[in-house]
Amino acid sequence: MMQKRLLSLLLITVAVLGIGLILTQRQQPTVEGRSESGPLVPGLAAALNDVSSIRISKAKGELVAELTRGDAGWTVANRSNYLADVGKVREYLIKLSESKVREAKTSKPENYARLGVEDVSGETATGVAVELGGLKDPVKLIVGVSSGGGTPGTFVRRDGEAVSYLVSGDVIPDKEGQNWLAREVIDIASAQVRTVTVTAPDKSVLKLAKTDPTAFNYSVENVPKGRALSSESAGNQTAALLAGLTLEDVLPAGQATPDAATTWSASFNTYDGYVVDATLWDNAGKSWMKFATRIDEAQLDAWVAAEKTKADAARTAAEATAAAKAETAEAKPETGADAASAAQPVADAAAPDNAMPAPFDADKAKADKRAELDKRMAEFNAKSAPVGLRHPDVEGGKPEEDRRPARAKGLSGHSRVARRTWQSGDPGALPRSHEQWLRHANGSTPR
Repeated sequence: MMQKRLLSLLLITVAVLGIGLILTQRQQPTVEGRSESGPLVPGLAAALNDVSSIRISKAKGELVAELTRGDAGWTVANRSNYLADVGKVREYLIKLSESKVREAKTSKPENYARLGVEDVSGETATGVAVELGGLKDPVKLIVGVSSGGGTPGTFVRRDGEAVSYLVSGDVIPDKEGQNWLAREVIDIASAQVRTVTVTAPDKSVLKLAKTDPTAFNYSVENVPKGRALSSESAGNQTAALLAGLTLEDVLPAGQATPDAATTWSASFNTYDGYVVDATLWDNAGKSWMKFATRIDEAQLDAWVAAEKTKADAARTAAEATAAAKAETAEAKPETGADAASAAQPVADAAAPDNAMPAPFDADKAKADKRAELDKRMAEFNAKSAPVGLRHPDVEGGKPEEDRRPARAKGLSGHSRVARRTWQSGDPGALPRSHEQWLRHANGSTPR
């Protein structure tokens, strides 16, 4: 009887211990340092095309970027709905989809700050919150600091979970909102620019011109009295300002008010009649620009006339070549077997129209060019970037040998409106007169 009681007590004790162990295991958080596996965001790799928004915020809940996908593609909602850098968006989503959990880390709130995974509502938060919209299950992550070391890794905590993780790859998003913008604004090589007209705040005008497309330097008219250019190529840099121009940030046009005392204007006219009109001014200690695009009808007609002249010259040359070949073939003696072989070339040479360029159709050429220019302007406006330029003085001038793309610090405006402004320099960067402009453009004081 005693043995049966002891056995019953042992069984009861074991049962109680078993239940306690089960409860303990269920309540115990993931052990720090324990190896883990699986994707950071389960199912994301197969649902990348379903993502319709990305929201990134940092300390104090400050919004970095709200990226949304719509009919116009990816745009940055908190940057006037300007187009986003699609390549950058795609790259980041792929990084998230490929990231794997490598190791469980702390689940203690007091240790979150060390990994940068504390709630971003705090003033001293070092991590960023990343939210993905459009998926079946909402995704919200707090992305902390890099793990360092030779193998890229990042500390991350999923929203609503206590445990944090070390995951593979660098999944820290860019923390500067303007860096999510599509940077390329416009690209018009100086070889396409015929004239540039620059008007200073005092209404004085400088005009750069290169009527011959094959010439190297631009002439500069209306140089201030008593001044001269530092070199024959002094105007070339200004003409190249629309080549590879990129932006730094955007701002609603309504927030940028031109100041007449600091306002400059510039018009870039290409050989085929495409014109970019730009206005620059200082605002709140920074330089901004707005611009519009249009077609110069007279220059378009001049382009058509020039194309006709070239086409007519080519046709005349082709006719002369064909006539010379025919004359040579007819003068060649034809004997025996040579007669048969010579007959065909003679016949071909005698019919020069078969190889002639078609007569130039001026009306068609103008219509085609107009359609091309209209398309350029439409594409320019549709991406919220009928873009402008940065004045050569903005960075104190560069030597004309420096052909790197110009880089403007901002662009602003409203979607599908052909006028934009952008921050284009340091405080007080814009000159007040053409005399100052020449000093900046030439890199030295005009003599």
